[in-house]
Amino acid sequence: MRKNAKLILLTLFFLVLLGGLLIWHVSLVGKRTEVVFLNIGQGDAILISQGNYQVLIDGGRTSKELLARLGRHIPFWDRTIDIIIVTHPDADHIGGLVGVLRTYQVDQVLTTGAESDTETSRAFQEAMVRYSKRDPARAFRGTKVIFPQGGELVVEYPFAPLAKETNNLDTNEGSIITRFTYGETSFLLTGDLPREETFLSDEQPVTVLKVAHHGSKHSSSEQFLRKIHPKEAVISVGKNSYGHPDPGVLERLQKMSITIHRTDQKGDVRYQCLATREQCLFSP
Repeated sequence: MRKNAKLILLTLFFLVLLGGLLIWHVSLVGKRTEVVFLNIGQGDAILISQGNYQVLIDGGRTSKELLARLGRHIPFWDRTIDIIIVTHPDADHIGGLVGVLRTYQVDQVLTTGAESDTETSRAFQEAMVRYSKRDPARAFRGTKVIFPQGGELVVEYPFAPLAKETNNLDTNEGSIITRFTYGETSFLLTGDLPREETFLSDEQPVTVLKVAHHGSKHSSSEQFLRKIHPKEAVISVGKNSYGHPDPGVLERLQKMSITIHRTDQKGDVRYQCLATREQCLFSP
C-alpha cells in the first residue's frame, strides 16, 4: 500500500510539474514576436507571429512544404491563422495557400484583387471562398494590421485596389508591398516587385529588406538600396533555372556592406523581436 501511495504521489508531482512547465511555455510563446522567412524552395512565404496571433504573407508553391514549415513555428494546439496576405497571384506565392486554407482556420485574406488565368490561381480562389471565414478584402496603401502586443504592418503599395484583370500590368508589378515595424526595427517586404525605385519613390530607410523577386536582376538597384539603406537583406530562393539570385544583385548588396541571409543556404531565416530592447534580431 505504501509503495502504491508513493507511486501515486510521485505521479501527481510530475503531472503538476509538467503542467507548470506547459503553462510557462505557453506564457513565454504568448509574449514572443517573430518574423520568419520560410525555406519553401523557389518562392515566398513569410510568417509574422506574436503568440497565437499570426499573419502569413504568401505561401510558396506547394502545400506539403509550406505546412511542414509552419508546423515548426506555430504550436500544434494553435489551428488559426488570423490574416493571409497574397502579394500577387503567381504560383510560387499562392500554390501552398490552398493547403493552409484547408488545414487552418483563416479569419481574413487580403489581396490586391488581381487574379491570374492559371489552374493554381483558380484553385486558390475556390479554396479562399470555401474555407476563409470572411470574404477577401482588398489591400492597398494605408491598409494596416495592428499586432495586439506591439508592432504594425502597413501596406505601402499598390496605391489603390487593382482590377481583377490586370491587362497590361505585369502581376509582379502589382505585388503588395508591406512594411512591418516593431520598435526600432523595420522590415520592407517587397513581393516580386521589379524596379522598386519606380514604384516606391518615397520609401524611407529600413532595417531589413526582403529582396524582391528572389534576387532577380531587375530588383534591388543601387539607387534603391542607397535610398532605403538596409542593414540586412533576406533572399527567399531555391533551386531554379532563372539565375536567382542574380550575381549583380549580390554584388550590390555586398558592396554596400549589407548582411545577406538566403533561405537556400540557411533554411528558415528567423528574427526574434524583443520587447525589452524594442528591436528584432536575426536568430541563427
